[in-house]
Amino acid sequence: MTVVVPEPEVKELLRRFGVRVPNGVSGPSLADAAGLTPPLVLKAYGPDIVHKSDVGAVELGHDATTVVAAAARMRERIPSLAGFLVEEQLPIGLELIVGVVHRPPFGHLVLLGLGGTLAEVIDRTVTRLAPLTPADAEEMIAAFPAAALLDGVRGGPPLDRAALADLLVAVSGPLLDHFGERLAEFECNPVALGPSGAVALDARLLLRDSSEPSPPEPAGTDFTPLFSPRAVAVAGASATKQGFGNRFLQAYRAAGWTDGTLFAIHPSADRIDGVPAVPSVADIPGGVDYLLVTVPAAQAPALVAGTAGAARFVQVVSGGFGETGAGGADRERELLAALRSAKTRLLGPNCLGTYAPLGRQVFTFGQSLEPGPVSVLSQSGGLAGDITTAGGRRGIRFARVVSLGNGIDVAAGELLEWLVDDPETEVVGCYLEGPRDGARLVRALRRARKPVVLLPGGLSRQGADAVASHTGSLAGDDRLWDAIAAGTGAIRVSTLEDFLGVLRMLQVYAHRPAVPGSDVLVVGPGGGASVLATDACDRAGLTLAPIVAATRQALRDNGFGAGTSVTNPVEVPIGPASPPDLAARVLGPVLAGQHYPDVLLHVNVQSYFSYGTGDLAPLVDLLGRLPELAGAARVTLAARNLDTAPGDAADRIGAAAVAAGVPLYGTLDAAATAIAAVKRWTGVHAMEGRNP
Repeated sequence: MTVVVPEPEVKELLRRFGVRVPNGVSGPSLADAAGLTPPLVLKAYGPDIVHKSDVGAVELGHDATTVVAAAARMRERIPSLAGFLVEEQLPIGLELIVGVVHRPPFGHLVLLGLGGTLAEVIDRTVTRLAPLTPADAEEMIAAFPAAALLDGVRGGPPLDRAALADLLVAVSGPLLDHFGERLAEFECNPVALGPSGAVALDARLLLRDSSEPSPPEPAGTDFTPLFSPRAVAVAGASATKQGFGNRFLQAYRAAGWTDGTLFAIHPSADRIDGVPAVPSVADIPGGVDYLLVTVPAAQAPALVAGTAGAARFVQVVSGGFGETGAGGADRERELLAALRSAKTRLLGPNCLGTYAPLGRQVFTFGQSLEPGPVSVLSQSGGLAGDITTAGGRRGIRFARVVSLGNGIDVAAGELLEWLVDDPETEVVGCYLEGPRDGARLVRALRRARKPVVLLPGGLSRQGADAVASHTGSLAGDDRLWDAIAAGTGAIRVSTLEDFLGVLRMLQVYAHRPAVPGSDVLVVGPGGGASVLATDACDRAGLTLAPIVAATRQALRDNGFGAGTSVTNPVEVPIGPASPPDLAARVLGPVLAGQHYPDVLLHVNVQSYFSYGTGDLAPLVDLLGRLPELAGAARVTLAARNLDTAPGDAADRIGAAAVAAGVPLYGTLDAAATAIAAVKRWTGVHAMEGRNP
């Protein structure tokens, strides 16, 4: 439940924190209005008045005489009003909305947008995490979609950006500090921004009438035994048929687990699928580090309660808990109570498992035990399987992958907090649908000194109740993740394809020094494809700096120019009939004459079959030589029409790219997105004075 704070009280607080507001008087009567300079604005306030214009609680253009009669009429229309506020009517500048809204469990967001009565219709906004520093406020204004309006329109003077930045800092800092977690929503709409200041013409503040204390966060846990357990047990495997638990036992045996380190929990069997079986985990000498529970949901709480002192980590694979509705939620609370009594840590329920090659942790057959530097947190078990399988084919090599499921105990924030300090992890990916410890997640993201890629899902479900003000409805869930990414330096993507593509790019290049600059060199065959490559780079925010005249002449001297383009993109016929040294004759002169941090090379895979003999050796050879040809630049290959290649051609090209250490993409947009991601990471940390 929220309480509407009377506008006069809100305006007085804003004055105290340095925000300019109109001169005015307030109270049940209007005797002091005679001291104000007309024209005057009349407003009513009261506990039931949220949007004044919707109920006729605001009128403009009055003087000290007419405002009294207008107030009487307003009282007849709105019997529940508590009082009036009369203010001097100021000239309107650019109308903006500035607000703060609480988005549990992440904290407070600050919003800046075009304001007035059409704020939600116009919907030109930017959000950031609170609080804001002066530098944060300036960056937020620069990112505002209508920032060009602040520079002056049709010869008008520029508007006062410094005053707007001061207002953003005040409402996201001192005002928020004053109320803390009680602040549900605050907005100034409109803020009138002119050449010499910003004035909060209207202000609305909603507070929680009481603030329930948040449950304490779990103390930091060492998750090393979760990923490299000394002993593992599986509860729920059947002695008479094949079930989920049996598949886990078989996957562990295939990964090299043997008697004495791998156990089945079964009430009567001696062995299951060749694995020693015991009635309970308490019967295993020394217990286990990791217990995987696949029994039906109704049996899980009792089983977990019996793990006290015998299992460091329990993972409940079974579904049928909070994700299924009211009955499942009751069962989930029962599971949590059992967990507390056992004093262990729990992953899930409703999750797939843990994958860590160095610790031989697997959750499906055929998972590679080749370790790598990429760790992933996923709230979806099925998607975790997709990530490890499809990512492995791309060349992503994993350190830790965790399926979190409902996350009733161990949640994303706590695990990320550990991963950002994990020496085995250099790049982190997170698929998140609604982490329970969002504030902890944000703190971990702020502290991370390694790249973190965010793929949020289920955006339409979070925060659906925060719509009491314009700020609440405008600071929606999509913008929440934009704010988290902008405020922490994380990289946000929108599709699984881009998630995997960016992780691969960062695995190869995030910690490799590159030449400075933000430019990209695009090289490949086909005029139309080169235009589309330019468009893809533009969508990703990349810059194609022109090739200088001396380098263009060097390319012409190498035989390019007639029928090709030697600007940027460079249009050259890389394909089945091209000379083996063609790429060297292009990249050598260009990279010697200019410092391009990134090279995007694109080829048409189908041409090797449509215009050639199907021999992929020239392309495979080119892939092997690309890192040397690119030198200090990062090189990326977009293999157009890769999905149309016959037979095993796509697999062969992919394997050659992995062997060469060249990130490979099937589309120009995917390649440009990945290049932009690594530029963001290196750029953010270069500004912070770090060497990524």
